[in-house]
Amino acid sequence: MKVVERYIMRRATAMFLAALAWTLAIVWTTQVLAKIDLVTDSGQSALTFFEVAALIIPSIVPIVVPFALVVAVAQTLSAMNTDSELAVINAAGASR
Repeated sequence: MKVVERYIMRRATAMFLAALAWTLAIVWTTQVLAKIDLVTDSGQSALTFFEVAALIIPSIVPIVVPFALVVAVAQTLSAMNTDSELAVINAAGASR
């Protein structure tokens, strides 16, 4: 893997992890708030609520990953275009 490819991959990976964290937090919050009645109606403790909330995460990760990937790639390419890095890479002779 070339230096340029590693640089782009590192930027995209960092952006993917950030996008994944934010989208996962938003979707997880909406799912947890929908389930809050289940815990409060049965008179359970806050610890039980957080246990139920943690069990939701594995089911929403496969749904959120594609959206986070699209956001990360779009944001990475947009940032590289804004910084004129794509023009420099093309001028250096890299293929598309």
